[in-house]
Amino acid sequence: MEISKKELLKTTGISYGQLYRWKREGLIPEEWFVKRSSPTGQETFFPQDKILKRIHAIQQLKDSYSLEELANILTPEVSNRLFSEEDLEHFDELDVDVAADFMDAMNKDSFVFLEVLVMIALSQAMYETTISPEERTRAIAFLSKKMELLHSADYVLELLQAEDRMYVLLKKEGSDVFVDDALGVVRSIHLNELNNAIKLKYKETFQFTFDEEEMRT
Repeated sequence: MEISKKELLKTTGISYGQLYRWKREGLIPEEWFVKRSSPTGQETFFPQDKILKRIHAIQQLKDSYSLEELANILTPEVSNRLFSEEDLEHFDELDVDVAADFMDAMNKDSFVFLEVLVMIALSQAMYETTISPEERTRAIAFLSKKMELLHSADYVLELLQAEDRMYVLLKKEGSDVFVDDALGVVRSIHLNELNNAIKLKYKETFQFTFDEEEMRT
């Protein structure tokens, strides 16, 4: 769902100048400013949930931090630190067999957080579902090949079932994907939501830096 610039300014009580200053300072991503044709000419729209949460976070924090510090606090990217095999053991949500299969498939034993997030998402998708070791291995082989294409957590991992077979779908958040009616969605895991929950739970263990807005969702 989107919100127009006019509605945004009215809802939040901020001024036009504040909005564009925060944009210049990097507090609000430029790609959130979407221009569309309207009956009165051209109007700017924003992703409603994201912009409202971001402005709320800025309003809560702007008296405690400089704009430069806020830009760092509110960065949307996930952590780029490497997580070792020993680090993975701290994540209660991560299935040990899933982790082991990813290590074999990717031929490494340390991972960036986004890769860990995908592992946890698959572990959660598999929870309380009947998936064979062969299907798990196939899913992990597929996901391993796609890892290098992922640069954010704006994805949804879905576990699909056709008769007695399980399949994995990875799609961009908010995108439409049309699949055969024979495929039913068993589980959907939103990586953005999982990102927030995992970072918040393990922020003391791994000293995560993450969106202040994530603490308020």
